[in-house]
Amino acid sequence: MPSLEIEGKSVEEAIQAACQQLNVPKEKLEIQIISSGSTGIFGIVGSKKAKIRATLIEEVPETVPETESDTSTTDFLAETKRLAQEILMLMGLEFTLSAVKERDTIYIQIEGDEVNSVLVGRSGQTLDAVQYLLTRILTKKGLGKTKIVLDSGDYRSRRKNYLETLALKMAEKAKKTGRPVVINPLNAHDRRIIHLVLEKEKSLKAVSRGEGHLKKMVISLTKKDRPQSPPTQSET
Repeated sequence: MPSLEIEGKSVEEAIQAACQQLNVPKEKLEIQIISSGSTGIFGIVGSKKAKIRATLIEEVPETVPETESDTSTTDFLAETKRLAQEILMLMGLEFTLSAVKERDTIYIQIEGDEVNSVLVGRSGQTLDAVQYLLTRILTKKGLGKTKIVLDSGDYRSRRKNYLETLALKMAEKAKKTGRPVVINPLNAHDRRIIHLVLEKEKSLKAVSRGEGHLKKMVISLTKKDRPQSPPTQSET
């Protein structure tokens, strides 16, 4: 790096002269004092100038550091894949697994000759159970802020289409009969799909009934849209 030797009446004066010549502030110079100088006798006889060597400090190009979120995303994805593979191997399954992160969700896709029939289970219960187990393990490790969606054989998409069709069918039945209709117990994810389908149906309301993880859904007309009962004989 550029450096020069400069003399001055004092060290400070020599430093100021170096700053002027190199056109940089003092903070950007590495200063080596060769001689601090002396004033001599009575400041007249035997005085010596101060001498310094000033070297420009090398500036390391500023790089954008890898943010904690970038690092944690990579680590979290790798750990999620590893844990999913361990669980599936313990189940005795032969499979291929891929995982991608989109926003705040990690989607894990599992494929294999026997995987779809074994892993999905009745109404996706086995798949949901493995997904729940994986989420709980990650939460216990302090890595549970990201949502996990486990899928096999495109089951989630087919299930979503089925539930949307079911919601419309049951909504039409409720409007036609004027009576509440009940959908068999569903998990929270499936119930949300039903709610999203029916949220534009202002004449209907959908409520969950029951305890625990699985709850029934009751779809009925709102009060203002219920058919009026015919007046009784005493009211006429």
